[in-house]
Amino acid sequence: MHVFDWNFLFDFYLVLYELLKEYQLSFQETNYVLKSGKQITIRLPEEKEAQAILDLKRGYIRNTSTLPLTLDEYPNDVQRETNLIKEYAESKNSIFLVAEYNGELVGNIDLTGSKRSKISHTAMLGMGIHENCRNQGLGKILIKCALEWAKNQSKLELIWLDVYASNAIGYNLYQKMGFQISGTIKDFFKQEEIYIDKIQMYQRIK
Repeated sequence: MHVFDWNFLFDFYLVLYELLKEYQLSFQETNYVLKSGKQITIRLPEEKEAQAILDLKRGYIRNTSTLPLTLDEYPNDVQRETNLIKEYAESKNSIFLVAEYNGELVGNIDLTGSKRSKISHTAMLGMGIHENCRNQGLGKILIKCALEWAKNQSKLELIWLDVYASNAIGYNLYQKMGFQISGTIKDFFKQEEIYIDKIQMYQRIK
C-alpha cells in the first residue's frame, strides 16, 4: 500500500511560500515615456552593471551643486558598488532602482531602510539623474516607482529625505509627491563659504 509522504508536501509548500515571498519583494521592470518622448525602463540593477552605476553617480555628483558630497568623497571603487547592489538586493526594507535609456543608465533611486529594529520601518530616499535627462519627469517616475514598491511590497511605513533649501526644483517635486516638511536646520551645508539650510521631509505611506 502506498503511503503518502506528508513531510514532502510540507517541504514543497514551504519552498513555494518562500519563493512567492521573494517574488512579492521584487520589483517588476516597467517602461515609461518622458516629456521629451524618450522611452525609459525602470528596473533593478545587475551586479555586472557596477561600473555603469559608478560612472552615472560620479557624473551627476560632478555636475550638481545640490548633493552634500564631492567626487573625492565618493570612491571610484567598482567592488564597493557591486557590494552595494548585493546589499540592496538582499535587504527586506531597502531597494535600489535604475533608469535605462537606449542601453545607458540615466538615473537611479534608492530607499535605504534602517538596520536598527526600532526604526526598521523607516527608509531614507536618495536619487540622482544624468544631466541629459533632467527636467523631463524622470524624477517623478523614479519616486513613484520607489514609493509604490514601499507601499505594496515592503513593511516600510515612513520615508524621509534631506534637501538643500536652495534646491527649489527638488523641493517642489518632493512636495508634489506627497512629502511634508518635518524641520529645517539653518546653515547645515557650507559650500565655497556660503551657508545653505537643510530641509528634512517625510511621508507616511502606511
